[in-house]
Amino acid sequence: MALDAAQALKWLAEMGADEAILPEPVDRFAESEAQKSGAAASPSGSASPASPRPALNRPQPAAPPAAPAMPRTPAAAVPAIPAGELEAMAQGCKTLDELAQFLDGFDACPLKRTATRLCFADGLPGAHLMIVGEAPGRDEDEQGLPFVGKSGQLLDKMLKAGGFDRNSDDPATSVFITNAVFWRPPGNRNPSTAELLMCLPFVRRAIELAEPRIVMTAGNIPTQALLGTTQGITRVRGNWRKLSIGGRDVDLMPSLHPSYLLRSPEAKRLAWRDMLGVKARLTSQ
Repeated sequence: MALDAAQALKWLAEMGADEAILPEPVDRFAESEAQKSGAAASPSGSASPASPRPALNRPQPAAPPAAPAMPRTPAAAVPAIPAGELEAMAQGCKTLDELAQFLDGFDACPLKRTATRLCFADGLPGAHLMIVGEAPGRDEDEQGLPFVGKSGQLLDKMLKAGGFDRNSDDPATSVFITNAVFWRPPGNRNPSTAELLMCLPFVRRAIELAEPRIVMTAGNIPTQALLGTTQGITRVRGNWRKLSIGGRDVDLMPSLHPSYLLRSPEAKRLAWRDMLGVKARLTSQ
């Protein structure tokens, strides 16, 4: 059965088609009528081309904050950057602010061409707990902050239940949050391996500069990227690992992503167990 207009619009939004491609809407009905009129007036029976429509003087929405000027490269011409060069770029950033500014002008990652803005981090730099999620979604892409949609709301509830708050100014109770990639993948798809590898040196540098006591990964993507494993999150979650970064070993707790918990509420008890483990280790340090 054909979808009605509201269902079709909802389906498009869920598939990630949530932005207009052209600055002005195209009235296909008017074009169709113009073509029919031209066809009726033409002796040969062929439709004459419709006259171009005048541009509408409609106010345009405010553009997101502009990134530092940097020439954009066509998609087909974007070069692959060797891992060593990416690492050097990341290490060249001496503070988290410098890292965010660099990424704001970094055009090599293909995800940036389809995203609205950079989504780097939120919370308190220097917090004892750092969370690395998977990728920004639509809400994160609009606001430029990680974990602000439904998954983020659940994460905030979990953090508060564990005694943490991303808005706290106390490193012992606050949290610093980022993602495995810094731009929203089209349609909320999973990041590709190439996209993950391009962002990984900057994720590791963010961890190094933030100096957390514990890193908590949320979901398959950051866990596999940071630990270099192919094991699924349900096999590795709840088991402490060591992450070697910046000449020191950081305790890492793999856990489930809040979006998975929204789909599978029965798994919340496992994520809560992971949170309690993190809380206990921080308290004992």
